[in-house]
Amino acid sequence: MFTLVLHLCYNVAMKKLLLSIILGFAVCCNLPVLANEMEEDYLDIAANYCVVGDYESAMVYLDKILEINPNNKQVTDLKKGLAHVIAKDKKTFVTSVNPHVKQAHEYKRVGDEKKELAYLKAGTESKNAYLAYYYLGNYYRDNNDFLRAIDSYNAALSVKSDFAQAYLAAALTLFDVKRYQAVIDPIDKYLAFNPNDDLAYAVKARAEFELGMLDESKKDNDKAIELNNCPEYQFDRAKLLYKSEKYQEAKDIFSELLPDIQTSKTYEYMGLCDFALKNYMSALMNIDKALILSDDDEYLQDKYNEIKEILESNNNEQT
Repeated sequence: MFTLVLHLCYNVAMKKLLLSIILGFAVCCNLPVLANEMEEDYLDIAANYCVVGDYESAMVYLDKILEINPNNKQVTDLKKGLAHVIAKDKKTFVTSVNPHVKQAHEYKRVGDEKKELAYLKAGTESKNAYLAYYYLGNYYRDNNDFLRAIDSYNAALSVKSDFAQAYLAAALTLFDVKRYQAVIDPIDKYLAFNPNDDLAYAVKARAEFELGMLDESKKDNDKAIELNNCPEYQFDRAKLLYKSEKYQEAKDIFSELLPDIQTSKTYEYMGLCDFALKNYMSALMNIDKALILSDDDEYLQDKYNEIKEILESNNNEQT
């Protein structure tokens, strides 16, 4: 669940990434490091316009950034990429620096994975090989070949050590395979390039949570929420409260999240909070809802039976 919900929260940093992908640029260089909050705001507005396909308005706000900071080469390059999109010019920045990657994308589009893989591998032996390695990592990750994906991201970084997106991709993949301690280093390196990315703080907080580093996890979760107060990060906060035995505070947050995250896990945690608070009837009801939404969860069934026995025992004592 954790890895999937990482991609549900879009803040300024992730909108920057989306904007750059639309322009075919971000995979080829680091995201812009903007000088002040106004530039950040303008880039966020440009990203929102790109999402809805209003590229002309996006261009206006990129121009506003250049009025503030005329020497911002990254935004200048973004403008060039956006101009290609507006003009329907299919020769993207990626094509010009590594044609093998472009060809691999074409085969991916038509569903020919064999040729997609062949061109990505060929691209690793050409100029700007880091791009091919990065997309090769994505290919392997999409096919659940996580160890090869990690090796490919590391290869991209051995060619271009400041290629920030490869650090993030490596960390996400390491989280997929539950190598939580190994997540920390690439995330820290990514944050050195993108210090205001809530996704990175959330990934780090979740890895720390799994490692039992609750103080560190709380600090990074707080930072993620400060940057983007989305339901998924609040869910993480509630889990931290539960783990810290602050059951009522945790239950309150889980209850508030039900309209957004109505899953088996939400009801399970609500039931566990109730159980710890000795509110057994409510605990039984919530565990029952968790069971309905789960797929034959043996742990939940055992917990349900345990709570039911406690209630029956209490009733017998009263009679």
